[in-house]
Amino acid sequence: MYSAMKRLISRNFYKTAEEAQNKLDVFYACNRLSDEQYTELTELAAASYA
Repeated sequence: MYSAMKRLISRNFYKTAEEAQNKLDVFYACNRLSDEQYTELTELAAASYA
C-alpha cells in the first residue's frame, strides 16, 4: 500500500492534498501503513500539493 500511495501522491493523482490525506488516514487507521510510512506520505502530500 505504501508504494502505491507514494506513486499516486508523487504524480498528483488526487485533486487536492485533503483528498490524499483522507486516503492516508483510512489506510493508517486500518494498519495498512506504519507510523513512519504515514508520516513520510503525509509530508509528501503536503509538499506535492503546495
